[in-house]
Amino acid sequence: FQSYPSMTAINRFAAPADHNIAAPVLESHQKNAGGNARIAETMFRYFRWPERFDDFVYLSQIQQGLAIKTAVTHWRSLKPRCMGTLIWQLNDTWPVCSWASLDHGGDWKLMHHMARVFYAPLLVTAVPKSGQIILRAVNDSPDPVELHVTICAMKMDGTLRDLGTVTATVSGEAVDLMKTPETMLAPDEMFHYHWTDMTGRTGSDTFAPRPFKSYDLLPSELTSKIDGNEITVSAKSLALFVAIEADVPGRFDDNAFTLLAGEHKTVRFTPTNPDAQPTFTLRDLHSATYA
Repeated sequence: FQSYPSMTAINRFAAPADHNIAAPVLESHQKNAGGNARIAETMFRYFRWPERFDDFVYLSQIQQGLAIKTAVTHWRSLKPRCMGTLIWQLNDTWPVCSWASLDHGGDWKLMHHMARVFYAPLLVTAVPKSGQIILRAVNDSPDPVELHVTICAMKMDGTLRDLGTVTATVSGEAVDLMKTPETMLAPDEMFHYHWTDMTGRTGSDTFAPRPFKSYDLLPSELTSKIDGNEITVSAKSLALFVAIEADVPGRFDDNAFTLLAGEHKTVRFTPTNPDAQPTFTLRDLHSATYA
C-alpha cells in the first residue's frame, strides 16, 4: 500500500506552491496509475479529510502503516498455518509516492516505525470475527512466554473501563486469550489492551471496531519539552498516532505511537548532520483531521 514521501523529501522537489496532491509536480512523482486516487479514496473511506497538505502527507503514511499492519498481524495470528510474511517495499531510489517504508535517502516513514511493533517477536493482536473481538497472542521467540493482559474499553477522553484480565502461556502456536462481543463497547469506545510478560517487557495497542472517522476525537492538547535532540511529548487526552517531525534529515528512535490521557513519552532524534539544529512539529489524528 502506497504513501507519500515525508515532507523533508517532498521539499527537495516541490515548492510550497506545488503542495497539492493534484499539482503536476506531485503527479510526476507518482508512477503507479491511479495511485494518488487510491490513497485519497481509501483515506476518505476511513478518516475525516485533512485540509492541510502536510496533514494529508502524514495521514497517508499512517494509513499505509495501518494497511500493512492489518495484513501482517492477520497472517501472524494464523500461526502455525502461516509462518511468515514479506512486504513490498523497503526503500526508494528517488523521492516518490510509493510502497516503500524508507524515504529516498534513508529516513524512516511512519510505517517503518509501526513495523517494529507489529513484527516484534511477541505480538498481541485484536482479531475481529463474527461480531467478536478476539485477543490473540503470537510468540516467535524460541522459549514459551507467560503473558498477563489487561483489557479495557476506552472513551475518547481517555477514560478506561475494565473488561477483564487474562494470563496465558504462549509458545509455538497462536493462542486465543479472550473473546469480547463488540456489543460490550459503546459507540464512543475503542478496545484497548496492555500486556506484560514474565521478563517485564510491556506492550499495548488500541483497536477501533469502526472507521476512525466515526469517532468524535477530542483535542489531545499535545505539549513537548525539548532537551537537545530529545523531545518529551505529553497528552491531556487520547492522542492517536502521535508523530514527531523534524525539518532536517535524520532518524527518530520511535514514532507513530499512541498516548493515553496523562501519559508522556521521550523520543530521541539523531540528525544526519550532527551540527543541525532541528525544529520539531507534532501531529496526531485529531490535529490532522479535526482541527
